Amino acid sequence: MTFARPAAASAAVDAFAAALTLVLLCGVPRTASGQGFSGYAEAKGFAYADRVTYLDPWVVGWQTLFLKQEGKLGTASYAVSGRAEAISSYERGPLVFDPADRELRRTPVSVREAWLRLPVASSVDLQAGRFFLGWGKTDGYSPADAFLPRDLSDPFADEKLPVWGARATGQFGTLRFDGVWAATTTPWRLPVLSGRNAPIDTSGAPVPITLVDGTSRPPADGFGAMRVLASAGEWDVGLWGRTGVRPAPLIVARIDQAVPTPEGYAIPTDRRFAREDAGGLEVSRVTGPFVLRGEASILSSADPELGHALIWTLGLERAFGDGTLLVTLAANARGTPVDRALLFDRALLPGLIVVWDRTERWGGWRVAWTAAFDHGDGLLKSEVSDNLTDEWKVTLGAEAPYGSRYGPFGARWASRRVHFAVRQSW
Repeated sequence: MTFARPAAASAAVDAFAAALTLVLLCGVPRTASGQGFSGYAEAKGFAYADRVTYLDPWVVGWQTLFLKQEGKLGTASYAVSGRAEAISSYERGPLVFDPADRELRRTPVSVREAWLRLPVASSVDLQAGRFFLGWGKTDGYSPADAFLPRDLSDPFADEKLPVWGARATGQFGTLRFDGVWAATTTPWRLPVLSGRNAPIDTSGAPVPITLVDGTSRPPADGFGAMRVLASAGEWDVGLWGRTGVRPAPLIVARIDQAVPTPEGYAIPTDRRFAREDAGGLEVSRVTGPFVLRGEASILSSADPELGHALIWTLGLERAFGDGTLLVTLAANARGTPVDRALLFDRALLPGLIVVWDRTERWGGWRVAWTAAFDHGDGLLKSEVSDNLTDEWKVTLGAEAPYGSRYGPFGARWASRRVHFAVRQSW
């Protein structure tokens, strides 16, 4: 399946790419930095070691311009940010108005943040608009926020998507609370279902098949969540609950609608959304140089293909100077009614995540290993960056999925790659 772009949209994106190249070559004036204005321009290139079909490019260019304005309006604070991109492969969608990120592909221009935070009491803040939400460790795995919307257009970046809604946070003594209402569903944006980034490997099928996008109708309503945290001696204890639409879709292959093509059969693949209720307990404490964490959760859905889950995690964090080592072990004590790869947020379970990063005087480096035990596959990632100046930075990195093609990472065997990026920040 090809993704056609209107001529006007293609011309607009090409014009943006040329403008961004000029920005990177000439620099960006910093006259507005004192007014809470910030951003960056980045040009990134990927080079791949293999491909699944002739449609997979060997080299992909990814250019980004990000702008953000933040400040205060009396006692209230606000932030507005936007992003424009030019992508040379089919991860890029048409230029459309998609403020809630509900389309299948990344639109070249998107709103990242648009929120206002107002203190409504001495220790209570109310935030409304479009904002990012995260309750777990960024580089780990937490069932408290594993379901949150993510953009896997680049399957190894695991970028979170912001949500539209309202949020109330506050603290009373040692008791802290965080309540969220997402007004509408922001669905996970999945990789293209055919080619090197496809989350399911179809090469072992008895006849050649490719998966193509079918229907995707995310519900209009969203979800609600609440978390309460308290300190008890050396322990931090938290309880959380969530109910509503699960942004991670279920993948349903419509074999009955398979269409013969010169390359085999094209099977439309629908994205279906279910409702889910969940609750969990989290505990953590500092023991010498280590931070120990544990979490247990119960997830329940009346949908027969999603079913129930009992997900637990154990985590360890250790600081080393300006660096951190993070280890997370996660598993589901109950089986899933369908292949876990079709659920996405549970695909790697049981699994292990190890991340070690460090900030150096000249820049920084990061190494990450994610292992999925069920099929013995995994992903190795490494990246090193050099701060040429306060404004300019270059980054070199690599991603190497490995193992069985039946696993969530081994299925992307043709996505082994290196990347190089140049970024100017202001």
